[in-house]
Amino acid sequence: MRWLALLFLLCSPAVMAAPARKKPKAPPPARQAASKPVEVMRYSLALAGGGFHGGGFNRGPQGSAQLTLTPPGWGRFSFDVELGWRLARVRTDLPGSGRVVSDMHSIPITAVGRMNLVRMKHLGVDVRVGVGPLLALHSLSSDFSSGSVRSALGWELLAGAQLRFPLGALEPFLDGRVGLGEAYIPFVTGRSTGVQGLLGVRYQLP
Repeated sequence: MRWLALLFLLCSPAVMAAPARKKPKAPPPARQAASKPVEVMRYSLALAGGGFHGGGFNRGPQGSAQLTLTPPGWGRFSFDVELGWRLARVRTDLPGSGRVVSDMHSIPITAVGRMNLVRMKHLGVDVRVGVGPLLALHSLSSDFSSGSVRSALGWELLAGAQLRFPLGALEPFLDGRVGLGEAYIPFVTGRSTGVQGLLGVRYQLP
């Protein structure tokens, strides 16, 4: 019994002096890399109507369809493809002969660069410059002779600005521009370029 008591006394301080085992620390949670929004190509389609005035009788209605593309990383810059239509009509009554009607249809196809100058929640201002071919169709009819249709291919350069009012996916806008160019048809003085104004709406495609 004495030997057992002595062995117990010798082992007790060793046990007390033994350092307590520390629990292993949990590894720190892995930091998730901040994900940046992935930029994709954006598309929008616009339809607009208005009028133009090229001087004299060269005035009338016009319409426009615009497809806007904003490539990734372009920031405030976009690219438009625009298809337009304009009509200048002149009617004249000749005494003793009848009425003469001259119609000039113009169809411009324009590649346009767009730069955003003002970007607010419900207001935006863009400047636009573009160039492209201009197809002209002239129709002449009268009460005293057979009608005729002639065509010509020319060019047009435009510069202007758009005042936009973003409302979610829909965006009404006002478009003002000046067009320079000509599609020459012999003996026809009609011109569909000049000062132009349109009112339209743009839809952001999903």
